Amino acid sequence: MVCLFRQILFLFMTLLLFSNLKSLAVDELELKAPSWAELKTKTILKGNISESNPMTGIGVIGLRFIHKTGYPTFIEEVYPNSPAEHAGIQRGNLIVTINGIKTNTLNPDAVYELLSGAPGSRVQVQISQEDNTLFTVTLIREDLANFSDHIQKRYLTGPIAVPFDFKDIFPFH
Repeated sequence: MVCLFRQILFLFMTLLLFSNLKSLAVDELELKAPSWAELKTKTILKGNISESNPMTGIGVIGLRFIHKTGYPTFIEEVYPNSPAEHAGIQRGNLIVTINGIKTNTLNPDAVYELLSGAPGSRVQVQISQEDNTLFTVTLIREDLANFSDHIQKRYLTGPIAVPFDFKDIFPFH
């Protein structure tokens, strides 16, 4: 008898609850944003942007380097259609300074950090060519999303630590 009473009480309370749910609902108009809060500007994204390849927020100049503390940074590869390629930087060039900081005083991680930054930001790089001529160029970092998947994976693995003798690359030292 007590069990039957509990079941009837439970059904009654459930019906009472469901009959009052409509009064607890929030009106749909209250959930909409006010008209003054709606966006009025267009956002224009540059590069190869798609849902499968969104902007990364990592700005790069498009080169692969080898670095050992005490030596300038050696450019191992310049990626096609990159800011570095457009500036005339070539494989075998040396990065002498980055934003006025000599690379021979830095470790590989510091070089990596100085060369990367926010997309659209600038970095000034002094380059030594194979004939020992120097030139300085200001590069605008491009979003990593604009590079191929292969290049993106190379950047995300970080700088290269190399176990060979740098005297083979830099005969003048």
